[in-house]
Amino acid sequence: MSTIKAKHFHLIEDMDIAALTYKAIEHVEAFVTGTRDILRTWIRRSNDRRLLAMMDDRMLNDIGLSNHEVRSEVAKYFWQK
Repeated sequence: MSTIKAKHFHLIEDMDIAALTYKAIEHVEAFVTGTRDILRTWIRRSNDRRLLAMMDDRMLNDIGLSNHEVRSEVAKYFWQK
C-alpha cells in the first residue's frame, strides 16, 4: 500500500492513506455531530421562547415565572443561554 508523508498534517510521518482517510472521516463526523447538536439546541431555545411569549399570566404563574423573567428570556437571541 502506498504511504504518504503526513508531516503537513501534523501527524506521524509515513502514515498510510487508509489511516489518514479514517482520521479525516472521524474529524468530519465530529464536526457534523457537533453542528447538529448546536442547531438542535438553537431550535429548541427558539421554540421554547416563542411558546413562553404566548403564555398568559395564569400559565406563567402555574410554572412559577413572572412577566419580567419571561420578557428577559424572550428578548434573548436563539444562540444565547
